[in-house]
Parts: sequence; structure tokens; C-alpha cells
Amino acid sequence: MGKTFEKARLANSDSDYKKLNILPGQVQPREDGMRTKGREGSYEWWYTDAEFEDGTTIVTIFYTKNYFDVPGPAQPTVDIDITHPDGTKTSKSFQESKGMLINAHTEICDVNIGNSYLKYIDGNYILHFEEGDIEYHAIMTSKIPMWRPDTGHWYYGDQDEYFFAWFVAQPASVVEGNLTIGNSTIRLKGTGYHDHNWGNIGMNKLMNHWYWGRAKVEGFDIIACDIIAEKKYNYKRLPVFMIARDGKILSDDQSQTQITRQETFEHPKTKKFMDNHLIYKQPISNKETYTVEFIRKRDIISVSLLGKVARLKATIAKLLGANPTYTRILGEVRLTHDKNGVKTVYVHEGLWEQMFFGNNKNSNIN
Repeated sequence: MGKTFEKARLANSDSDYKKLNILPGQVQPREDGMRTKGREGSYEWWYTDAEFEDGTTIVTIFYTKNYFDVPGPAQPTVDIDITHPDGTKTSKSFQESKGMLINAHTEICDVNIGNSYLKYIDGNYILHFEEGDIEYHAIMTSKIPMWRPDTGHWYYGDQDEYFFAWFVAQPASVVEGNLTIGNSTIRLKGTGYHDHNWGNIGMNKLMNHWYWGRAKVEGFDIIACDIIAEKKYNYKRLPVFMIARDGKILSDDQSQTQITRQETFEHPKTKKFMDNHLIYKQPISNKETYTVEFIRKRDIISVSLLGKVARLKATIAKLLGANPTYTRILGEVRLTHDKNGVKTVYVHEGLWEQMFFGNNKNSNIN
């Protein structure tokens, strides 16, 4: 008898929607409220990033726990990572005491950690980070409606016992703000993004690896992911694709997404495979297709994530053969719109990432 594998799926049945108390295609601001208890056996975070006209990029993340510590106690944590136009970086974090529950609302995004917060007010997000000599305040105005792929919940196991959830509160936004470091304040204007993740087991137990990309190409906004489940779930491919233009979503039917990988090699730093060329094909009808290609030029960063855990845990993980890695990639994003045989090609620079939990050096995909 062959080996039996457990199920992995993106939840999209009527009963799934009913169980989660949400509606197909009708996304509500309350879905960005706190979704876990913030205690042992869960994780949850609210992520924001912004790219500004002067070349500054800022990422802020609010966590209910000590980063990805699923079994550990509540410990609200907020991080900021600033990349300056010259490439130098400034980072700062603040943590509440262990066991303290996060101050966050369940019916709306209203997350508060120390002097920092992320709030949904009148259709916009107000973001504030304040710690030490850094103060960052920004207003994020949505350009595209809130979105999730189907229910936004992936279930794993024959009884749906484990899950990973993803809610994209702002697929694209206009961001205006001020950044103060020490005695220097600069005014910033640019574009941003905000999403929200939560679950009840470490992502490394569910996912082998993923590619996650976001791009703006000639008025189009694109989110494209190639998620591969762990060996226990037979390396099942769980694609995500969304394309919008001028604030309107054109297609987000994951069941139609076709993904091809090309130019695979072993990455010199992670020692795992990397694909130089990712192709997402999204048929809209028999006569219309969007194809998005991510063509790698170079890496912005490539690191082992064992540095995020305590030294003893990292040592044990290495002994067990675990070495999660993360690579952020810069390259060309090429969008081809084929309608009635007429092809229009748009090209722009873009960023995407490979997150790799597994240790396999070859690509296993079902």
C-alpha cells in the first residue's frame, strides 16, 4: 500500500464561510480585528510596509507573542525596520512583559503595544511607532478594497485541525508620514501595504516553502504566491493570485492559476533551491489571459531565521536538521495581457521573497 497523506486545502465551501462567519466576496473591516486569544498555542501579527519616493522603506510589525513562539506565553512585541536611501538600516523593537495580553480589539483593527499602535479609522489606517529615539507616524489611505483569497483560511489535516489565515487589509495604499530619528525629522510620501496573519501551529509544520510577490506595473496591482505544503501533506501546491487595476479587482480565482518555475539552481547561501524565473498564468476566459513573470536579478537579503530564536533552541534546531531561511529578491516583473490574441506587455522592477522552512534541496511539488 502507498503512503497516505493528510489533506491541505484553501477553505472555500459554503460551510467554511458559515463556520467562519464571513461572506464570499464581502470583506468586512472587523476581519482585521484580533482573531486569536493571544496566548499559548497561537500566533498573530499585523504587518505593514511602505516604500517612499526618497528611497526610504519602512516595515512595522505588531505581534501578540514573542515573534513566532507558538507554544510560548503572550508577549506583545512591535518591530520597526527602516532602510534608508543609501542602503543603511535602522531597527528597533519593544516588548511587553511575558504573560501580558496584547491590547487589541476584536471588532476592528485597534492594536496597541507600548506607545505604538495601528488603528483603522474612517477607512484609513493610522500607524504610529514610538520607541527610544525613533518616532514614525503615518496615514495609510486604501487604493484597493480589503481582500482575502476565498475565506483566507488554509486548513491542514483530515479534521481541519490546523490552520493558517491571511487577511489583506490594504492590498495597496497611499502613505504619508513623518519619521523622526534623534533630532532629525523627514516628511515621507509613497505607497504601502498591510496584511494580517494568524494560526494555531508553527508555519514550519504546515509549509515546506513559499514564494510571495507583490508588484505594481503600469496601474496594475498584483499579489502572487506559490505555497507548497509540508511532506506530511504531500507537498501540495496552494497557489494565490490577485490582479487589480485602478482600484478594482480583475481576477482572484485561485483555481484557475497555473504556475511554472524555470532556471532552478542551488542557492549559494541557503544551500536550497531557488528559481530564477516564476510564471503565473491567470486565464480570465477563453479569449483573455494575464501572465505575470518574476525574473530574478539579485538578492536584497538572504538569511537563516535561526537567529530569531534563542541560542539553545537554534542549536537544537540545527541538530534536528532544521534551518529555516528567508531570501528577499529584486528583479523584473513582466505582465502580459493577452486578449483576443493581441498581447500587451508591461515591465517594472519588483520585490518578492522565498521563505523556506524545509530542508529539501530539490523542489517537491504535488
